[in-house]
Amino acid sequence: MNEKIVIAGGSGMIGQALLEMLHAAGRNAQALRRPYRAEDLKEATAIINLAGENLSAGRWTTRRKKLILDSRTQTLETLLKLNQEAGNSIKSLISTSASGYYGTTTTQHVFQEEDPPGTDFLAGVCRAWEESALRFQSAGTRVAIVRIGVVLTDRGGALPKMAMPLKFGLSVPLGSGKQWVPWIRLEDLCRIFIHLLDEPQLSGPFNAAAPEPVNNRELMKTLARNKRRLFLPIGVPPLFLKLMLGEMAVVTLQGSRLSASRIEASGFRFTYRNLPEALGGLKL
Repeated sequence: MNEKIVIAGGSGMIGQALLEMLHAAGRNAQALRRPYRAEDLKEATAIINLAGENLSAGRWTTRRKKLILDSRTQTLETLLKLNQEAGNSIKSLISTSASGYYGTTTTQHVFQEEDPPGTDFLAGVCRAWEESALRFQSAGTRVAIVRIGVVLTDRGGALPKMAMPLKFGLSVPLGSGKQWVPWIRLEDLCRIFIHLLDEPQLSGPFNAAAPEPVNNRELMKTLARNKRRLFLPIGVPPLFLKLMLGEMAVVTLQGSRLSASRIEASGFRFTYRNLPEALGGLKL
């Protein structure tokens, strides 16, 4: 069977970059469009699932929390049903999860894939998300899960928002600045998806974070140095962030390190291993 890769959530920041990389390599890849149909999966050999409501699109009301969860689990449930209707042609599912699987906390522990999930809202979302992906195994599909950290790019996501004070000539940490930032450059993240796609012996969860994490203070300091701006070591007060963001402030005030050992042991090599290299060339 000829290769046919379909991407759910292909119109987003990661999806667009991944499609560009796949097309540049001459691969047969296309974004799925809603509403998904069984005929879209006919003769498809792999699904890359990036679909899910944006976490930072609004305050985490009860309604928003339900939307965040349902947009992830229901997408996978729909794709599983459509794959069955299309004849179970999917050999591989590479599905997204997040560093929040381990809990939104700041600790000196370096989380590895076998560590248990956390107990907060985001951990619960990630756990349900991954469980939905693993149901594809019942159809004989190989499942690999990518637990993504903070994606560094100037195309969108968290970094341009964190870098906004640079426009006023300075950079400041968030809260204490001691929270870890498990970062990864967008290009390396796309290469991880392709690596997992191309290595049929790889399955289960993989952390997607560079081998040299930094804390928020170091990130903002490096940003200031990179853009020749002033670094002000006085952090944005946690209370201010909580008033502005509500419960969602936890993702800016807490963070832990993720081990890159498993993905590196699989043969993947990071292009951007340290933060100064990763920030180079970004227009912020």
